[in-house]
Amino acid sequence: MFSYTLRALYRNINKCSLSGIKSRNFSRNIPWRNYGSAHLSREKETQAVTDSSKVKEIIDSYDTYLLDMDGTLWGTDHYSSIPGTPKAIEFLRKQGKEILFVTNNSFHSNSHYLNKFKSQGFEAEEDHVFGVAYAAALYLKEMLNVTGQVYVLGTHGMEDELNKFGLQHFGFGPDPDVSSLLVENLLNMEFRENVQAVLMGFDKDFHYNKIYKAASYLMDPNCHFVATNDVEIAVKIAPNRMQPTTGSLIQSVVAASKRKPTVVGKPHTLMFDCIMEKFPKTNPKRTLFVGDSLKADIRFANNVGIDSVLVLTGANTMKDLKDYPDAIPNFVMSSFAEFCIP
Repeated sequence: MFSYTLRALYRNINKCSLSGIKSRNFSRNIPWRNYGSAHLSREKETQAVTDSSKVKEIIDSYDTYLLDMDGTLWGTDHYSSIPGTPKAIEFLRKQGKEILFVTNNSFHSNSHYLNKFKSQGFEAEEDHVFGVAYAAALYLKEMLNVTGQVYVLGTHGMEDELNKFGLQHFGFGPDPDVSSLLVENLLNMEFRENVQAVLMGFDKDFHYNKIYKAASYLMDPNCHFVATNDVEIAVKIAPNRMQPTTGSLIQSVVAASKRKPTVVGKPHTLMFDCIMEKFPKTNPKRTLFVGDSLKADIRFANNVGIDSVLVLTGANTMKDLKDYPDAIPNFVMSSFAEFCIP
């Protein structure tokens, strides 16, 4: 069951001795709840997990499992399956574990993921899903108490979640105004009253007009600036091709508005605040995050003070650990499927 690849990586990673990698000290501000000490300080060593007895020890040590999705439960292409995922989820549930699903993907609403789970061979209740689109809507409604308009640069998944919370919004899809650099035309573009927030996620219809309008709304210091995630700026998709991601879109509005957003998604801590708001009995000391990305998932776990597992089915490998001294996991496993003990 346990991957030869993981054992081989662990033996041959001479340039990145896991026993020599220590995490830095972390501190965090907690806007909603105090989960313990607001100043987290610890050192840890990463353990490569290669036998079932260690997996059993890990399972017995935690009650709540926070699972990343892309690259952890299925492939980073968002479609391909990772063998063993449904059985691992079923096994953990039989052990009485609480399983919550956490993602930075702002394309889809929580209800979309319920259908996605079924296509992958398992199921979940919607209140156990924490998509960043949902978390952003929750933050606007419950913490910022937004009652006016929200200007949104994003996807229809974000639109669905805003609708569920009864938030007034506009901006989805192509901008209705004709693009122009003439001041006269810019001044004649449509602007709405009582815009209390600008919300940014990935927007395939991103446009100069939207930068102009977002920056203009943000001239009001009382207008909130919220973003879904900023962990990636661009992704190399071919030897000579770079795909801009959400972070690059956000940076253009940051530059134009001279405002920095509150970011809801991993590795920032607001996502964990949303989880604690919904599941207040969760004990961080007995909570484990499982993910494939050091800079999003493992850094998130460190920022909120919970333990973590890096799985080698997505963004990072063990060799990458030396490049992320502030994102050191407690454990490394070849796949989430290793949680299913025969």
